[in-house]
Order: sequence, then structure tokens, then C-alpha cells
Amino acid sequence: MSEEKDKKRIKKEKNFWDKLSPKYDRFIQKYWKIYETSLLSKIADDVETDSTILDVACGTGLVSFEAAEKAKKVYGVDIAPSMIEEAKKKKKEMEIKNVEFSVEDAYKLPFDNNMFDTVICNNVLHNMKYPENVLSEIKRVLKPGGRFIAIIVGVGESFKFKIALTISTIIGQLPVFHKLNLDKFADFIDKSGFTVVKKERIKHPEDRMALLYVVAEGRN
Repeated sequence: MSEEKDKKRIKKEKNFWDKLSPKYDRFIQKYWKIYETSLLSKIADDVETDSTILDVACGTGLVSFEAAEKAKKVYGVDIAPSMIEEAKKKKKEMEIKNVEFSVEDAYKLPFDNNMFDTVICNNVLHNMKYPENVLSEIKRVLKPGGRFIAIIVGVGESFKFKIALTISTIIGQLPVFHKLNLDKFADFIDKSGFTVVKKERIKHPEDRMALLYVVAEGRN
């Protein structure tokens, strides 16, 4: 990707997610009941005690705070400054000490190789135009044999939603570039240098779409 294209991508992503940040938590509460009923606790169950964790595209910190209850240290990064501002406000209110938030581009993570025991990327890879680049960075910062937890919206599980979200992307609303089903998502993770150890389709009865949940390990 050329430097000029990369600058345009970053600007576009920042603008979109910055606009969503004030209402992001309400959006999740309204459209994704599964977060409170099972997703957040499911992620926490797959996080090892006293581990060092990276939460990529952390948004307002929903997953970071859940993981922090077991982790030694959590780093939450997001490309949108307003998302990070919201996360920092909540951190202060909750008096959580073992989480750090910063504005970063997932395509160029500012961390050393083999730094993290676990990397989490929740509900965003399908919104990224070049997720293979992000996965390459995640593999770089993840310890060999470390755990990668990835969740996306299962757009590819429904023809109706594939059409609707293709139109949404074209007209500049919610960008959904990758419309995968569970098997295709797991295969994509595997081909990016990880070994998939668990995959499942999860859905709350009140939610319109399922989430695809994959746990993988980094290969040497």
C-alpha cells in the first residue's frame, strides 16, 4: 500500500469511528445483547490469569476492562482518538490500574516482537479493508504459542445481510468489507499464520446476526 493510500485509509477510519464513539456503548447495548449475556465473560474465560494482553481496536474498552480482571496488564489500542478518550474516562471512573489505552494504527503496532501472551481483536476485522496486514502485525507481537481471540459479525452466514451490508458499505455507512461464514473465517485465520483451536457461532435470541468466535494459537 502506498503512503498516500495509507494516509487516506487512516483518515477515513478515524473519522468514521470518532463519529460513532459518543454512542458506541449505547449501540452495543441496543443491537448486541450477547455482549452482556455471554460474549464478555466468554472472552474472559479464554484469557489466562496474570497474562499480558493486547486489545486491538478496543473501542471504549468494553473487552479491555473485562480482561483486566484476570490479566496482569492490558494494552488497549484504537485508531480513533475519541474512542480512546471514552475508554480513559471509564478507566478513571472505575479506578482500574492495570489497563493502558493509546491511539494506534493496528496496521503498525508500536510494540516489540513476541510481547503478548494474548491478543484480542473483537468485532472489527470484517470492517478493515486489509485485515491480512493487521493479522501479520498481531502475529508479530504475539508470543509463539500465544493465544489469539478473534470475533467478527457473521455476515456471510446470511445472504440477506450480505446484500444489505454491501449496500451499506457502498453508500458510506457502516463499512463491512469481508462477509465470511464461520468456516471461511477460521480458514482465513489459519492461513494468516495461526492454528485454530476453537471456532463457534454464537448468537443471542434478540440479536439480528450471529458472531463468529475463533480462538487460535500463534505458530512459530
